[in-house]
Amino acid sequence: MSLQHRGIHRLGYVRLAVEDLDAARRFALDTLGLIEYDAGPGSQERVYLRCWHEAHAYSYVLERGAPRLVEIGFGVRDTDDLAAATARIAAAGLTAEAAGAGEVLANLGPSLAVTVPAGPTLRLFTDQAVPGYVVGQKAPDWNTPRSLRGTPAPLFLTHVGVTTPDPETAIAFLTDVLGFGVSELLTTDDGDRTLSALLFRTNNGQDIAVFPGMDVRLHHVAFAKEDEVDILRDATWLRQDGVQLDLYGPTRQSYGRTFSVHFHDPCGIRYELCAGGRFSELHPQFQPVRWTEANLGKALA
Repeated sequence: MSLQHRGIHRLGYVRLAVEDLDAARRFALDTLGLIEYDAGPGSQERVYLRCWHEAHAYSYVLERGAPRLVEIGFGVRDTDDLAAATARIAAAGLTAEAAGAGEVLANLGPSLAVTVPAGPTLRLFTDQAVPGYVVGQKAPDWNTPRSLRGTPAPLFLTHVGVTTPDPETAIAFLTDVLGFGVSELLTTDDGDRTLSALLFRTNNGQDIAVFPGMDVRLHHVAFAKEDEVDILRDATWLRQDGVQLDLYGPTRQSYGRTFSVHFHDPCGIRYELCAGGRFSELHPQFQPVRWTEANLGKALA
């Protein structure tokens, strides 16, 4: 009998609205190296994308609309998990909005949505179509598909960064109600206020990153790469395509323990390609790494 990891067990997708859907789609496919999933008729105003190393149908959804972070999707095991989450959300004084299979996104199972206090909207779902790896399910060679070579072609969606004017409230809901762990956190020098946190339900250290900001919005979408050499090569390809990298370029970030490069697409979406990360575990003895404002330069350098 397999071990049942109850509650949220994976980061499923991030869903964004953009004014210029064609430009965002073109960048994601031609420059970033994602793959489009055919959701069938009636999906002209929405694009479903995934990485070549992902077996599920999509991990990145773009749709036409006023620019915003629409929602972040997290997978749970079954409807029992949805019912348990609904009860915990209600006990916290909030209401979860339920949706049937296929009502919200293509080939997505039953789900519920909740807006995190001072945070983004999250959708918990039971299942999603699994067309399988593009390199095959039987004895794959795991080489980047030929059609994607010359682009970053990331492996999988690794985390989503969001900003909030009240990080402590958002972090408290994510940990106390939805069961996220904290792998790293940044506080004021006196330790009285938490300014930022990396939260996880999986073992890669962060599924959602919370940063301080003027309002609730997307900070960045992060995709995983193999190692530092990959990141440096990707930076060359991005520059070749005319992409402006963030000023500090590829860098080792101690906060999160990743080697990363950040950049924007023509629609203003901020992307991160990262390798590494800190192993995390939902265990009572797991302790977060702590940073303060005084060592912020070290944390992000």
